[in-house]
Amino acid sequence: MYLYCYARSDRARLTGQKLIDNAEGEWIDNLESFVSSYASGGQRADGTVVLLLHQEACVKLLLERLYPADIKFPVINVTPDGKYAGILRAGGYNSYQILDKVTSILNCIALSGEDDRKDTAPDLMRTVMSYQMKADDDDLLKEISAFIKNGGSVDVYSDLPLEMSEPVLDSLSYRTFLFQSNQKNELNQAYAAANSEDRYSVFITCARMQDVPKNGKVLVLVPKIVVLGIELSARTDPEYAATICRESIEKHHINPDAIVTVAVSALSRESEAVRMIAEDLGCFVTYFDSRLLKAVRVPLNIGFSNERMDTDFCTAAACLASDNGRILMRRAGDRNSVIMTTAVKRSPVFLTH
Repeated sequence: MYLYCYARSDRARLTGQKLIDNAEGEWIDNLESFVSSYASGGQRADGTVVLLLHQEACVKLLLERLYPADIKFPVINVTPDGKYAGILRAGGYNSYQILDKVTSILNCIALSGEDDRKDTAPDLMRTVMSYQMKADDDDLLKEISAFIKNGGSVDVYSDLPLEMSEPVLDSLSYRTFLFQSNQKNELNQAYAAANSEDRYSVFITCARMQDVPKNGKVLVLVPKIVVLGIELSARTDPEYAATICRESIEKHHINPDAIVTVAVSALSRESEAVRMIAEDLGCFVTYFDSRLLKAVRVPLNIGFSNERMDTDFCTAAACLASDNGRILMRRAGDRNSVIMTTAVKRSPVFLTH
């Protein structure tokens, strides 16, 4: 460990000097220059910031100086008299080991421990159950869920809107990286990079991820929040319709596991093709009266088309079932058998409850 100590009073400097004399470290002359040096890569990767101040001053510096500067180092608070020490911000797996060494050098009382974060840890399994999420590795899901419950922190990547019930506390367990819906390449790049790192990461997405070498630390969760609206021709072979639906969904880089319901008109709900499509995708069927579908003002087409569409039941059904959610795929498939539109449900994914 390498300690960057900051103090104002004489007694605090005596306490800090004891730390520096018994471990590698140096003094921070002022935090402004320290932050500037950190931004330019001027500090050691194994650094830890030690603030030898009263708690109110430490919290103020943490919130107004260190957090805005995105300082990744662990931050430890030591009282100026050297009697107490505690973690203000954990950074990495060994933060509490560093705290143990600090308390050992000063022979002081630790105000925090590794078990503390268990009291604020969210339940990942509860979120998975709420959205019927499909995990690409069930054993890894259990492993990461247990890690979070024991106070661990994981990176969460998503191209879906995520919300937390208590962002201030939940961000101790989840560090989120959000992408726009049109940033599939960037999301896949992050996925490839995460598989080259030795830390847990969770990707929550309805998109199909690229095939990359897996490191056993990256989990993909697919929430069932995508609606599939379909129109059928008079004579549609059920097996062919199911095959076309799955192929079209995958062609548009949508994970079939994300489909929560097949939305159709009331006249089509008893169709064998509809039943087989829903069975193949592992979802249920939602149906609407034809008059209601005709009354829906579906989104305008992108671009210009000479073909006039008086009705667009598949898009109307997808819009109704998704509460006018974002359209992912519009009128794909085979016009001679089955045409489909997919839309993601409008509500955000609640990462914590």
